[in-house]
Order: sequence, then structure tokens, then C-alpha cells
Amino acid sequence: MSRLRTPSRDSIVPGFTQRRLMVVLGALILAVLLSSLETTIVVTALPTIAGEFNSFENFAWVGAAYLITATISTPLLGKLSDLYGRRLIFQSTMAVFLIGSLLCGLAQSMGQLIAFRAVQGVGGGAIQALAFAILGDILSPRQRGRYIGYFTIAFAASALAGPLVGGFIVDHWDWHWIFLSNVPLVAVAGTVTHFALRLPFHRKPASIDWWGIGLLSAGLALVLFGLEEGKHGWTDGKVLGMFAGGAALLVIFVLQERRAAEPMIPLRLFANRVVLASCMLGFIAGSISYGASNFLPLYFQDALFVRPTLSGLRMLPIMTGVVLTSFSAGRIIARTGRYKLFPVWGSVLMAVGLLLVAQIDGNTSYVYLVGPMFVLGLGSGAVYTTTSIATQNACELRDLGVATATMMFFRSLGGSIGTATYGTLLNSTIRSELPGRIGTSPDEAI
Repeated sequence: MSRLRTPSRDSIVPGFTQRRLMVVLGALILAVLLSSLETTIVVTALPTIAGEFNSFENFAWVGAAYLITATISTPLLGKLSDLYGRRLIFQSTMAVFLIGSLLCGLAQSMGQLIAFRAVQGVGGGAIQALAFAILGDILSPRQRGRYIGYFTIAFAASALAGPLVGGFIVDHWDWHWIFLSNVPLVAVAGTVTHFALRLPFHRKPASIDWWGIGLLSAGLALVLFGLEEGKHGWTDGKVLGMFAGGAALLVIFVLQERRAAEPMIPLRLFANRVVLASCMLGFIAGSISYGASNFLPLYFQDALFVRPTLSGLRMLPIMTGVVLTSFSAGRIIARTGRYKLFPVWGSVLMAVGLLLVAQIDGNTSYVYLVGPMFVLGLGSGAVYTTTSIATQNACELRDLGVATATMMFFRSLGGSIGTATYGTLLNSTIRSELPGRIGTSPDEAI
């Protein structure tokens, strides 16, 4: 008991006791778990929601709206946390996430739900990045590995468990509770961090890169909207226009960042090979894990005809793999200080697992998938944990927030692009295969 009241050996913040550290970390893990859960929890509920609102043509935007705004807000709020303090910005994002969750639970139409999911995503995306940045503020570099491993478990496992939780809620209660259940839990996490998370911060005068914020937000929005609309055809004029406009704005954004006094994303970060490699690996891992979280439950329900709750339970092999490598990698890194082998072997395992999963068809037994899904989870956990640690240890203290947020941004961007691309491939395959099998035209078959 006395050890809990003594200064923590794991923290670098003066006066942080072990008890206070545990309380703060518990609140941060809860916040990360809730925000990550929202990326996939609606997957198994979407058919029910679309049926209630009679809006099957727009239901994909319920998930896409959250991912798009979460991706855009991550680097912005990460940079603002460097300028105005981690605690203030983190509390603000929690408030936005809570309000968005409440509004989603009270939505009365598909349009309202999509709009409120976009609000929820602004807070949800930044919560994850800021929580990992706060770990860098309060923990010594050697101890970050162990604790980031725990947070990676919460981040990845909750995203993978989303279809299970969503299916259970839909099967036993009402889809509105998918969002309303967040409200009291977010309030608890916000209250705890308000009183316990007091970090030394000296605000420095700095200008905000408003042009960079606007250019990046608009450019990414156009690209992600184009990817989502691409499900109706890549050669559509509107889709091509979105891609062209988004690409042009992103090029102008890079030019703006080179001349800005306080750039939103300092380009010097990418001169660091460790940060650059972590961002690229995070992008790839995000596209794979988000794709698995969204489309494997769909395969289980539509091809193997299992209930929503059971489709979520069938994701357990991936979750087990993520938990195993995140926990063990974090502890090994904390003990040895070495992490280079983990992202290398993690990337290999992800590639092998994805290749094996790609061999499935409508007659594939679930037993065959258990091994490949477990391998895929092992690789994802190893990459997620080590890229977070490597980024924080490689950057300067002044860039800790924006560097962590940039790495998380690329992870979310990979998930957004991957999910939209996989959805387009699925739709095009259905349109090309289904008509021939039932003997009708594509328009009549879809």
C-alpha cells in the first residue's frame, strides 16, 4: 500500500505517485478503448440501422464519416496539444466525443446519424493520438514499451471486438445503445483525467498554421470521399474530380508546410528514417487490420450465415494474436531496450496471414481460418506496439505530440483508404460475378 503512495519509478513527472499513475493510465486506456471501438462497432448493426431508416444506399457513410473526420482531426489536434498543452486539448476532444456519441444515440434519420458520426470522429481520432502522446509525457523512454503494449492491446483488440460488441447490443437491446453507452464511460474518463492529469506545461507564443489546416482537411476529405464514392465506379467523372482536387490541395499543403513558421506537420519529421518507416508501417498495418475488422464479420454473416454476435466471436483468433504480441513485445522492449526485430517479423507475419486469408471462398471452413487469423493478429500487434515506441523515442520532445499524432494519422489513413478500396473491390466483384450466376443483368441483380 505504501508503494502506491511513493513517487513512481516509471514516471518522469515530479510528484507522480504510483497510484496516480495507475489512475491516469486506467482512464487513458478506457478512452482509447471507447474511441477505437467506435471504428468497427457499427459494422454488424448497419443492416438494422439501414432497415429502420429505409436508407440502404447511404448506410456505408455511417462508418466512413467517422473514419474520415477521425483521420483529418488527428494531426491537427496533435499539433494543438504541443502548442496549448496536452491536458486541455485531450479534455476538449473527450467533450466532442461525448457530445457526438449522445447525438448519434438520439439520431432520428440516416442523415442525422451520418452528420453526428462525423462529429464523434473528430473527438475519437484525436483521443487515440493524444493518449499515446501523454504516455510519452509521463513515462521514461525505457518504460514506454511496457505501457504502450497495454495501450496497443486496448486499441487493436477493441477495434477487432467492435463487431462482437455491436452484434451483442443489436441482438439483445437496441442499436441506439451502441452510442449512448459511451456517454457515462467517457464522462468517467474525462473526470479522472481532469483532476489527476496535471502536467507541467509552459506555453510558448506561436502562430497557428490555418492555411495548412484548411488545405490538409480539404485535400484529405476530397480523396477519402472519392474513395468512398469509387464503389460506384473509378472512372466516374465526380470521383476523378475529387481525386484530382484532393491531390492538388495536398501538393499545395506540402508547399505551405515548407514555408510556415509553425507548420501543422513539420516536414523535418520525415527526415528521420525511424519516424518515416514507422508511418509507412502504420499505414500498411492500418489498412490490413481495419479491412479485417470490417470485412471478415461480413463474410461470416453473408457467406457462412452466422448471427451478428457469433460473427464477432469468430474474430477471437486475431484478437488473441494482437494481445499476445502487444503484451510480450512491450515487456521485452522495456527489459532490453531493443525493438528493431519486432516490426520486421510483424510485417512478415501480416503478409503471410493476409495471403492465407485471401484464399477463402464461400465453402471455406472456419477451422481453416483460425490459424491465418491468429498469424495476422500476431503481426499487427507487433507492428502497432513498436512503431509507437520507435516514433516517440526518435523525435525531439518539442515534437512529441505532433510526431505521435502523425504516426497515428498514417495508421488511420491506411485504415480509411484500405476499407474504402476493399469495399470497392467487393462491390465490383459482386457486380461482375452475381449476374452470370443468377442469369440476369447487373442492374437487376444488385
